[in-house]
Amino acid sequence: MDQGTRAVHKGILKPFPSADLDVMVVWISMMSGDTDEAALKATRKFHDERVKQFFDPQRMAGQVFAESLGHSGKVTWDMYLFYPPKADWRALPPPPEVFMHQLRGSWADQNYLFEKDKLRVKLMETMKMLFP
Repeated sequence: MDQGTRAVHKGILKPFPSADLDVMVVWISMMSGDTDEAALKATRKFHDERVKQFFDPQRMAGQVFAESLGHSGKVTWDMYLFYPPKADWRALPPPPEVFMHQLRGSWADQNYLFEKDKLRVKLMETMKMLFP
């Protein structure tokens, strides 16, 4: 299980089993091994009905989410975005209430970079804030 998947399990799903939330996982084709077969295999990592998964071989979702963060022409992946329950989703996703990423040395603001255990801790802190 990769670092991000493990962090979602340990920072969101497992400690908050009754939280009324939807988790959307978008598997984006960013590297040569990111195929539809690899995405299908990766979907088996989540066994929680709150998780909805999609494969984005054209990076369309990644571009739309990057644009919603003010970065037109970029692609977001390895990013964790939190939206309030009544967020208004129109042509673009609304700006997230909280976000973090694992995009070291990229266009993404490095103040929101969290990796390994720090990512899991930040995810759990965010869940505690949103679901007290």
